[in-house]
Amino acid sequence: MENIITVRLNTLKDFREFMECATMLNGSARAIQGETNVDAKSTLGIASIMDTGSFNLKLIDCSETELNKFKKWEV
Repeated sequence: MENIITVRLNTLKDFREFMECATMLNGSARAIQGETNVDAKSTLGIASIMDTGSFNLKLIDCSETELNKFKKWEV
């Protein structure tokens, strides 16, 4: 199952917490912003798109509990 939410990381703290949640996912995740599509578990990938605004987070084969961890950054 796929879920897509739009998220925005405003601070370094948001970035660190997001990466903690992403690396603990059992499924996979993609961060999509325009033509850019990166692995959401990649620190460098997320860092490269977070400064330019919000992005779509596609969670694939993740539980509802895992999805809810990302809701605090949803816009």
